[in-house]
Amino acid sequence: MTTKLKFLTVFLAYQQFGYFCLVSFIQKALKFYVNSSLHVAVSVLSLCHITLHFYETKPTMMLQIALFCATVVGYNFVKYFGLAKFHYRSLTTKLKEIQRISLLCAIGFLVVFFGLKLKVKIMLVVLGIVTFFYANPFETQTPIRKIKGVKVYIIATVWTFVTVLIPILDTDVPLQREVYLAMFERFILILILMLPFEIRDLLFDDLKLSTIPQRIGVKNTKSLGYFGIILLALLMFYNDAFSPTASSILLLILLILALHKSDPKNNLNFTALWVEAIPILWWLSILIFEST
Repeated sequence: MTTKLKFLTVFLAYQQFGYFCLVSFIQKALKFYVNSSLHVAVSVLSLCHITLHFYETKPTMMLQIALFCATVVGYNFVKYFGLAKFHYRSLTTKLKEIQRISLLCAIGFLVVFFGLKLKVKIMLVVLGIVTFFYANPFETQTPIRKIKGVKVYIIATVWTFVTVLIPILDTDVPLQREVYLAMFERFILILILMLPFEIRDLLFDDLKLSTIPQRIGVKNTKSLGYFGIILLALLMFYNDAFSPTASSILLLILLILALHKSDPKNNLNFTALWVEAIPILWWLSILIFEST
């Protein structure tokens, strides 16, 4: 083998190794991004921006920090509190990293919390209490999320308050008809987004939870979701502040695709990454199609 050929072989080997390391790093970073609830926090901020975009304003930086940090802390508390409580000494490195992210977000939330408006503070405290009892660390009581048939409605209500009502209160937009329609519309949207998660968890959820797919089956759950999309479209096109646009049509298409592809055998990334990204894609489409 000539010197040039040896050099080329070594170069290609290092190139392949570097490509493998890059792909591995991206996969690990993406997994941590999703598992640490940073992804869902970005989705929350996207919906907040969408809400105020139609009122020609945007959320303040302090509110964005507060909602982002509160979402990370709240979701990680719900997902990992039990593991941290009973397996504290044997926590994996990844879980410890998620704890550190949660701690930093908790500190960030406290730093900006006292600078928020009083009515926003009250709403955040109330929603924080709901989140606490949703997971309910007390062994003698049943968590809200385990009460028969209420989980999706609690989540949809909290998301509606966080992504519509709180931004509205923070910017002093009058609570008129359009706002209440926007809240109802957002509630329907979150319910639709929850259905792929409910379908994914069908094989693992306790039957006592009485989730929608458990009660009516996957096919009927999808049909219910399609009906919700029709209702959502009518609400969006009826509400003066939410007129039909290319971005809203894209949203409806993404929701249809998410429901159509939903299956109990789906990979976790389908819901945790792609379905959760729909609000982000909606916001990006608004920036692209409706920027002036």
